[in-house]
Amino acid sequence: MEVLTAEQHRALDAATLAEQGITSLQLMERAATAWATAFMVHFPKKDREVVVLAGPGNNGGDGLVIARLLRFEAYSVRIVYVDLAPASPDNLANQRRARDVGVPLRSWAPGDPLPQLPPGSLLVDALFGTGLSRPLTGKVAELIEQINTDESLTRVAVDLPSGLYTDAPAEGAVVRAHRTLSLGYPKLALFAAANAKYLGKWELVKFSLSIDYAAAGTQVQHCMLRAAEVARLLHLRSSSDHKGTFGHALLVAGAYGKLGAAVICARSVLRGGAGLVTTHIPRSGYQIMQISFPEAMCSVDVHKYHFTSVEVSDRYATVGVGPGLGQDEATAKGLAKLLADYRKSMVIDADALNLIAAQGWLERIPTGSILTPHPKEFERLFGQTSDDFARWEVQRQRAVSLGLVILCKTNHTSIATPDGKLYFNTTGNPGMGTGGTGDALTGLLTGLLAQGYDPGTAAQLGVYLHGLAGDLAAERLEQESLLAEDLVSHLGAAFRHLHRLRSPG
Repeated sequence: MEVLTAEQHRALDAATLAEQGITSLQLMERAATAWATAFMVHFPKKDREVVVLAGPGNNGGDGLVIARLLRFEAYSVRIVYVDLAPASPDNLANQRRARDVGVPLRSWAPGDPLPQLPPGSLLVDALFGTGLSRPLTGKVAELIEQINTDESLTRVAVDLPSGLYTDAPAEGAVVRAHRTLSLGYPKLALFAAANAKYLGKWELVKFSLSIDYAAAGTQVQHCMLRAAEVARLLHLRSSSDHKGTFGHALLVAGAYGKLGAAVICARSVLRGGAGLVTTHIPRSGYQIMQISFPEAMCSVDVHKYHFTSVEVSDRYATVGVGPGLGQDEATAKGLAKLLADYRKSMVIDADALNLIAAQGWLERIPTGSILTPHPKEFERLFGQTSDDFARWEVQRQRAVSLGLVILCKTNHTSIATPDGKLYFNTTGNPGMGTGGTGDALTGLLTGLLAQGYDPGTAAQLGVYLHGLAGDLAAERLEQESLLAEDLVSHLGAAFRHLHRLRSPG
């Protein structure tokens, strides 16, 4: 699903008006109706007062419509209208409509004392929307601070929390919403890790928009992964397929004291659908691997404690390298030789990334390989960036220039592909923030590459499945108790979920 900029959202609205022959006032009613419907699903009880904080623009206009619609549904509603500038025509029209149906409306201007909000109320934040272009300061910032510090309020944002930019990092005062119901297409701000504290739980609220806008050549660089679209990426298996069909992966992982990373990763390779996996491990890990995961074949290093060298051949469809590898000097030499000897797409993670960063070996990585850094590893590889938005642009540019698929693992993992696209994941949960879950992702990606998925597809499918397995495991076990092994064991259920979407019958 396309992630649109603020400018593209405005163009989409204009295209909808032209295509469907409706007015902007009618489009506002349509969007607000969808939003109010979603709100009532989350807050069905009508025992709390709803306070709509409405600004003078079209986001405030949405809030005015929402107040009127909630009044029709027997919610106790009042409006605090923040009088900062001349109201838009549609906003003025909906002020009149709200008053006509008896919704109390009180104006507040920056020169007035801060309004007193009813304790325990539901605050609908419709102050500013995607058109905001400057930070909120002064009395408005004080109002937002008052709202944010009132622990009795439940704050629900219309489209985006007020003060949050659509396409740039936050600055100034921002409403800290408990829930954000974002209208229409996703915005880039929704995926920034730094914005999580403002967004709370967020979801998209769909309503009818132009169906021809995206098809008319709109230049979209960013996409959001959705289950139905990811499901279509799955390869269907034939009754004549066998372990040779599904590929043989080589996994180079584990050092003394970190053999668990190799075990988790190897399990994930086969749980991800590969036919065979050979694990190259130091001699001290041989018995551990054979006992822990008998399905894996073993290639044993000459060194007892570290990886130093491995023989690669064409029988390996791909190589995964890095989990628990360590950064010994001999390991660095072995990695340099592996990068020189093996020229197919690889999955490179953890200590392999750190060694590549330290040695400046980015140009040695085979084209089409998948890199899986977390933000600190990304920084070591590509340099410091000031914020999520700047990091995404570096990620996209380096994927293009190096011909690689580059992940950055955050709450919404981003995937940059060599064609200049950036994909954002929507599965996963904080319970996955535990040792070994990154190793599971490396194994899953390696298993998908081994089966013949192209690197970009493998990255999208693997990241989505990895997060989905984590979500399914958390449903059963709770986030606090989630282990990487639980995630790996739920990969089958994650595959089943996508297969059912692809073949409903």
